[in-house]
Amino acid sequence: MIDPIMQLDAEFERLGQIADELERQVAICPVTRPMLIAWLTEWAPGPDGQAELKRELPHLPQALKLAYAAWIHHGGGR
Repeated sequence: MIDPIMQLDAEFERLGQIADELERQVAICPVTRPMLIAWLTEWAPGPDGQAELKRELPHLPQALKLAYAAWIHHGGGR
């Protein structure tokens, strides 16, 4: 059985790498890192969607980049 804490840590690591690439390719996030990670979990729900995004790095889907740009333009959920 997989330890839930280790699973959560692995998810944060995946999402952190995707967040880093978004900030490199689009713009620096104007809100906290946890808020960006939370937004990413909504955009790419589940480990399968997140793992697919990570596998494709540094390429990010255009839809993700556009959604991120719109989200930060509106204050990043503030």
